[in-house]
Amino acid sequence: MNNNIFTAQNEQFYIDCEVIETKYEYPQYTGVEKWIIITDLTEEELNEQYAEQIAPLRPYIVLSRSFGEIRNDFRRNEKKHQMRAIRNGHAFDFSEDTEEHHAEIITSISLEEEIIYNEEMQQLRDAIQKLNQIQKSRLVKYFFEGKTLREIASEENVNLRAVAKSIEVAIKNLKKFL
Repeated sequence: MNNNIFTAQNEQFYIDCEVIETKYEYPQYTGVEKWIIITDLTEEELNEQYAEQIAPLRPYIVLSRSFGEIRNDFRRNEKKHQMRAIRNGHAFDFSEDTEEHHAEIITSISLEEEIIYNEEMQQLRDAIQKLNQIQKSRLVKYFFEGKTLREIASEENVNLRAVAKSIEVAIKNLKKFL
């Protein structure tokens, strides 16, 4: 019984809070805090409701959900622009602003490989169309729009586990279709 309460409390913690490891998010950060908790709860509310969950994260920084939304928008935008550069860029592009070559878009793909790739992409599109509407929508939001499971659950007003399970089933179905 106690274990179920702890599990439910853990699940609620990850619904109320997003935890980020500072060394991955901000590699130049030199402070002692190793974790960032993004939440609408105050630090006192965190201590009252989730003392066991936050104990191993001390010391930590608490940031608001509005910061989290801005961060997620920024990351989505960065990913979108990176993918656009890869899809539309030229292998020998050079940016005078950044003084960097765009090596990530250099490929040595033959016409035959490109035809196979395009056929595989069409097969993937066809397989995605075979998914039910909920699976298709959540799969697109997660993989193509870069939304987190938490964002999708919040947007659709459903449980986080329901979103994770439907994406898992969608991937299994895609494997069957392909």
